[in-house]
Amino acid sequence: MRFFDRCARLVKEVDANSSAVVEVDRFKTGPEMRRVLEKMEDKLNATHINVTYDMAETAFFLCAYEFAINNTVSPWCQLFDEEDAKVMEYVGDLTEYWKRGHGHDINFKSSCILFHDVFRRLDKAASQILSGQQDSEPLTSGNYATQTKRTFRTSHMLPYMANLVLVLYDCGDGELRVQPLLNEKTVAFPGLNGNQSAMPLFADVKERYKELLQGCDFETECRHRQLD
Repeated sequence: MRFFDRCARLVKEVDANSSAVVEVDRFKTGPEMRRVLEKMEDKLNATHINVTYDMAETAFFLCAYEFAINNTVSPWCQLFDEEDAKVMEYVGDLTEYWKRGHGHDINFKSSCILFHDVFRRLDKAASQILSGQQDSEPLTSGNYATQTKRTFRTSHMLPYMANLVLVLYDCGDGELRVQPLLNEKTVAFPGLNGNQSAMPLFADVKERYKELLQGCDFETECRHRQLD
């Protein structure tokens, strides 16, 4: 399933390219993060050391993992208040946005091989019967305050035991509809609007994503291009 590890262009232009995540680096040194680090220093009475982002990230992960796994409030959690946690969460979302999300086109084009496989399976099921979430503006280091209601929130999209299901329905008279479920909750296909967006016609879904289905080739998209 880690198809992106085999995508040379993604590895070269995003994973191994520090400029691809420059927004993340800017936010880590920005005013919101500085306030988090300063508050941690005050709570620790750290007069002789400067708390770094890496230290804060480690403490935040320890807090989050102990709560998620053991359902206990770790002492590490005492270093953060609710606003601090939101800032730390935003760093994670910002990282995933630019490394695996909408930040660069190769991020989603590298998954076209999986996309094609899903629709081949749906087509096969359809023949037997008959015979992702994007915000209005990108996440950047400078718009944290306006992204509190962002759709791209990895803690909501990818909790433990995350799953994505596509259900193909035969509604009679040759009418096939597809319903996407993310973590057992209905969601709409991006780009499809109206009352039927949560369960659109299968033909409409294929038409909406025709460019990816017909024009996105894994080997072509993932071939590394020399940058000027």
